[in-house]
Amino acid sequence: MEPFSINLNQMEERGGRYKRYLLTLGIIFIVISVISFLLLHKKEGTSLWVFLPIVIYILLFIYFAYVGYKTKTFINGDDHALEYQFGFFKKVPEKIIWQTLSKVKLGPTYITFTKRTGKKKTIQIGWLPYAKVKDIKSKVQEICNEKGIEVAVAEYTKA
Repeated sequence: MEPFSINLNQMEERGGRYKRYLLTLGIIFIVISVISFLLLHKKEGTSLWVFLPIVIYILLFIYFAYVGYKTKTFINGDDHALEYQFGFFKKVPEKIIWQTLSKVKLGPTYITFTKRTGKKKTIQIGWLPYAKVKDIKSKVQEICNEKGIEVAVAEYTKA
């Protein structure tokens, strides 16, 4: 079995969009800050406390912009395990070891791994582009077939 790696960052495709999004949010923030300052600066003693939320907002904005831009999301698979990292704040990837699995269910927007102990682990992949969802599901199904793990494919049907 050949190992695979799927990069989910898509910064190559959305780098400009993300920067424009941050720039737009920054401009909106500046406009709201100026308007609130102009409205509140005439009142006695209110001009100082207006700056505290502005400073806090700027610091949080810079932090989330940096973390969001530098986040690494991926799915890697090999003979031993499936390793993935999705979260905004997660620094350590999660692993699912193939030998511990009894069944895998491939849904339209999720993959559920059932362990031999009966515990289930569901990975939501509906937020990814359709091409990547198809790629991930086909790779997982290929590995499961090689390892002899039961695969159930759930079809989407309208009620």
